[in-house]
Amino acid sequence: MTQEQKLQVKEALVRYISSFETQAEAAASLQGISTAVISQVKNEQWHLVSNKLWLLIARQVGFYCGEWHAADTSASLLLRILFADAQHYTMSYGITMSSGLGKTFTAKQYKREHVNVLYIQCNATHNRRSFMHMMMETAGLPPTDLIPDMINSFTAAIAAKEEPLVIIDDAHLLKDRVLQLLVALTNTLTGTVGVVIMGNEELRHRIMEGVLTLKTGYERLYNALGKRFVALSGLSPRDVEVVCRANDLHDEATIAEITAACNGSLHGLPRPMPHNRPMDIAA
Repeated sequence: MTQEQKLQVKEALVRYISSFETQAEAAASLQGISTAVISQVKNEQWHLVSNKLWLLIARQVGFYCGEWHAADTSASLLLRILFADAQHYTMSYGITMSSGLGKTFTAKQYKREHVNVLYIQCNATHNRRSFMHMMMETAGLPPTDLIPDMINSFTAAIAAKEEPLVIIDDAHLLKDRVLQLLVALTNTLTGTVGVVIMGNEELRHRIMEGVLTLKTGYERLYNALGKRFVALSGLSPRDVEVVCRANDLHDEATIAEITAACNGSLHGLPRPMPHNRPMDIAA
């Protein structure tokens, strides 16, 4: 990692820490990073920090080490508008979008550039307790044994921040009981905290099923979301071109080849090469 990249990681870390009451809380939310390491990075005592720790910090505070440059695709522009709207006006949004449109990249970038933003990545392995433990740890709070106590502690701590935003990514992966817990948690936050829940079309179907079958809390959540989900689908050739050009690839023929090969997903784009060299075209 270069000195310039280390400086950018430091700046991203400082922004990350500013979302917490204390540096100790921030350290508690970062896996494998102590308060001492945070102090060394902030005070630019970089000779004491191993490259492994630099990469560990970078990944968790949303810095991408220069691998990808952000591009103003149609999806990323709309997502940033919705994130900002939710954060500044305590709005709640449900977003459904197909895979490969850059929602996770955009969400992490928004978190890196703004204070008091919590980003939660869901997965299918969570049960109710492990999900709340993750929420607490992300907020720099100590997990407890009782789920209601954790919900109360989490909502109180987040609501106390200035213009907080909670982004829940890949919510469609959650098991039914965990999704029900997320519904209850979101309803508690609604009106005092900006909330964005993202997933694929399955998420919308499951929320609507909860509304139609009168599951507790689902209708209230659906009302908070404006009785609709914002749907983003499809990656246009212009979007692919914008990403290529933002990452220093300008050859028209190569861009056309990448556009044809990526199959409508940013996941199919080749990774950019270092030092502004052209990207390798995916097989």
